[in-house]
Amino acid sequence: MQTLSIITVVGRHFRGLAFAALAMSALALPQTGAVQTAGAQEFPSEPIRVIVPFRPGGRTDVVARLMGETIEENGWLSQPMVVMNTDGGAGANAVNQMRRGEADGHTIMHWHHQSLIAMAMNLGDFDLSDFRSIGYTGGGSPVWAVNADSDFQTIEQLIDHLKANPRSLVEAVGIGTIPHFVGGMFANAAGFETRYVTANSGADRLRLLLGGNADIALFAASEYLAQGEGLRALVYFGRERLPEMPDVPTATELGYDVQWANPNWWLAPADTPDDVVTALAAALEQAINDPDVVDYFVNHTLEPYWTDGDEAMAVAERTLDALEEVAATIQ
Repeated sequence: MQTLSIITVVGRHFRGLAFAALAMSALALPQTGAVQTAGAQEFPSEPIRVIVPFRPGGRTDVVARLMGETIEENGWLSQPMVVMNTDGGAGANAVNQMRRGEADGHTIMHWHHQSLIAMAMNLGDFDLSDFRSIGYTGGGSPVWAVNADSDFQTIEQLIDHLKANPRSLVEAVGIGTIPHFVGGMFANAAGFETRYVTANSGADRLRLLLGGNADIALFAASEYLAQGEGLRALVYFGRERLPEMPDVPTATELGYDVQWANPNWWLAPADTPDDVVTALAAALEQAINDPDVVDYFVNHTLEPYWTDGDEAMAVAERTLDALEEVAATIQ
């Protein structure tokens, strides 16, 4: 009744009536708006748990900690990011840990495209629909290399040879590993076949290649550059050429739609609200552009860049399709 009396008093004047109507609208609607505004302002209201599906010390773990420390030091989020290492189960243990948290941004994951290999091989009870993509903060890509004494000077020569002589060259891989899948995607895109010899680690691949027991092997760019001699890189699977290897072309520039950036992928539960994802993405984008973070990436043969959540998910979907084609050949 108090509100109605106000309208009666001002009702003789049109301007007053308009003002009163606006006042009533403001009184009628603020509860929803206030909750939404408060929710946005309150996030994060507690430390953010960042689940890493590997043991401490690897690239994914180190980058998660570096990004979290940089965000905290600069105050880009009001609460710290706390890394929790949950390895095992081809990532399933980490995904289950994420599921135990609320979909409110306070429990997220930091992974990479090994997750897509697990999905392609049905190694866990999870798929892309379980996740909300926050974005990529850079990544690291591998090279396909031959022995420095090999007759193949370019990747085109090697592809032509394999097309004319299918399975005539030996590729060192571990079945179901990143080298196997990246090589398989490239073979499918370029239309050739190799045959495999088992090599479950970078050291194994290097030994077989240098010893003449394999013709081709995949190495992280940092591994290849650290080796220093004995190898010749023919193709790089990154987004663009590396300054440290200016003469090594990318697969995409040669016309093959194959990339393996193995990006630092930040993921949240699928139902995480838009405003929370936006806040997390803004902090991560600032961090990947921080000069100290850029220096770390460059000094470790990683590429610093930001890819927003929607684009990152679109890349992941295309990559998963290609991985499933490779997985079908081994299942």
